[in-house]
Amino acid sequence: MADLRHILGGSWSPPPAPVLAPPEQQLADAMRDAGLEPPDTIHLDGKIHRFRSGTKGSPGHGDKPGWYIAFSDGIPAGRFGCWRAGMESTWRAEVGRQLNQADEMAFARRMSEAKAARDLEQARKHEVAADVVDTIWSDCISASVDHPYLRRKGIAPHGARVTGDGRLVVPLYDQDGTLASLQYIDSEGGKLYHPGGQTGGKFWVLGSMDEPGSIYVAEGFATAATIHQVTSRPVVVAYSASNLVPVAGTLRHLHPTCDLVIVADHDKSGVGQRYAEQACAKFGARMVMPPVLGDVNDYAQAGNDLTALLIQQTGTAVFDKLKVVFGDQLSAEYEAPNELVEGLMTIGSSVVVYGDSNSGKTFWALSVATAIATGTLCYGRKTDPGLVIYLATEAPASIRSRMQAIKKYHNCNLENLAMVPVPINFYTGDQDAYDVIELVRSIEQMKGQPVRLIIGDTLARMSAGANENSGEDMGPVMARFDQVATATKAALMMIHHNGKDAAKGARGWSGIRAHIDTEIEVIEKDGIRMVNVTKQRELPSKGETIYFKLEVVEMGVSKFGNQATTCVAIQDDESTNNKPNKKPSKYDENVRMVERAWWASGTEERKGLPYLSRAGLRDLLIKDGVAERTARNKMDASRPDGIISPLLNAGTLESCDGGWVFVNEVQASVMLMQKNEPTQCP
Repeated sequence: MADLRHILGGSWSPPPAPVLAPPEQQLADAMRDAGLEPPDTIHLDGKIHRFRSGTKGSPGHGDKPGWYIAFSDGIPAGRFGCWRAGMESTWRAEVGRQLNQADEMAFARRMSEAKAARDLEQARKHEVAADVVDTIWSDCISASVDHPYLRRKGIAPHGARVTGDGRLVVPLYDQDGTLASLQYIDSEGGKLYHPGGQTGGKFWVLGSMDEPGSIYVAEGFATAATIHQVTSRPVVVAYSASNLVPVAGTLRHLHPTCDLVIVADHDKSGVGQRYAEQACAKFGARMVMPPVLGDVNDYAQAGNDLTALLIQQTGTAVFDKLKVVFGDQLSAEYEAPNELVEGLMTIGSSVVVYGDSNSGKTFWALSVATAIATGTLCYGRKTDPGLVIYLATEAPASIRSRMQAIKKYHNCNLENLAMVPVPINFYTGDQDAYDVIELVRSIEQMKGQPVRLIIGDTLARMSAGANENSGEDMGPVMARFDQVATATKAALMMIHHNGKDAAKGARGWSGIRAHIDTEIEVIEKDGIRMVNVTKQRELPSKGETIYFKLEVVEMGVSKFGNQATTCVAIQDDESTNNKPNKKPSKYDENVRMVERAWWASGTEERKGLPYLSRAGLRDLLIKDGVAERTARNKMDASRPDGIISPLLNAGTLESCDGGWVFVNEVQASVMLMQKNEPTQCP
């Protein structure tokens, strides 16, 4: 046997076995973790037991709403829950070893037995509860508008009642109108169901369904009452997010052609939205949700226009909502794009600035931000001055020092450039987008001028957790950028990275490029830095180049006594003069296009040369927004104004196997070298 003492530092011995609590104690701990107060004594005898559970009871009923059933043979296991709290959980004891197939089968059998016992007991309790809630509901008096909960929520009783101790009572009915349970609401909004009453799929309708029109479904009573008061339409109280799906199913069965509207609560967890979306997808409903956290009662009480949120626009009203313009209504006078930076970007547009690491893209973006914030020229281009917000999600300390360098170099105070040093994530939910919108409004109110530009650094950090190559993940991220742009009217600039192969452009989902208005590539080559406008939707600057350089700024002395420096981006006059800012030739554009198509279509080879198929070029052209017919014309070798003919005539390409091979020796060698070299993601 090998001697491992020189590696392990002594003789090896197995780690001590973990000390496990008795199964009864483990079950009690599981109950506590679920928010229940366990009984003093626990029996693992396969029988159902009830206990107080520690939840606040309804008046005079339900002394023991908690229940459990557990087995001791084999692996101790069972179920427990609380009828009052409406929760249930399975439990299995830790035994200090990996479970085998026989253990798993025994556990499944025990869970089935426990469920059957639970169901039997629950059916018995449902019968008892149905009689009890009938009596309680009959004995309750009608609620007054002065009830503290109703007054706080700003709603009328709508048929709610009050118990003897002052709690509000609202009913849960079956589809056939049978009273199944009650919900008790105290003055502070605390809610409890009657112990043993059925809640799944049960509901209450505010208003009448006799008249055709929209039927709304809401989670809670206050939300439903608010909607009913605003719309005068019937509103169904589902009582919980998880109940939205079965209740929507019942309503769709009863009213197959109605306009069914699910009104979701906007909670941080996203639970309300998730169940509402399920109900909509399954039963052909549409969803409404407040644009800010909270339910629609919160939204209305905050002074917002709930009617506009809830009512589906119809007839001519939808023309106004969608701002429809017919051709004969257009003025003959040309309306120029609302430029933010002359010839480069417009107000309210979306811009992606991408490049390799250390190419200088962040320095350049900050120089643009400075020009807008100070109302000065931006690389010789006029600017529309205003406030700028820099979302420094990736490296806030670096952005802070670079802003200090700009202040020092340009002798300005940057009072109109604000930095946000906390992480912002547009993938995990809507909240950060709402925070940015609210920040814009607050800063505009404080400074008395509009925010013109918001910079997100970087797109990858602002979508952390998302798969950059997935439209399913990145689609919502881009939608939240749109949401911010629409609400603020500011231009959005996203700092992004190259892919592994620079010729393929920015990394990630192809829909990002299709989504944006302007794309700018930052390049550093042979000591020369430049930005190339690679996409431009509204302005004529596609293909233009701006040269810049990094000027070193001494900031002070570091902790260890060294000179601390950073840089600012300024115009590179020498490169600009030597290489005028003009569009590349048509030949250069065609070469770049076929190179991109080769990378995008899988870097095929024929006869040891890079090979591009017709399908590969067509797919890239269509991806870039070219119509199918136009793409065919561009690939037609007989058309001198196309892409292929000039490259064939110049000896750059040759026809091969229905496509083309790159026969220019230098170009082909570089392409194959880049393909075969190992690359690192920036």
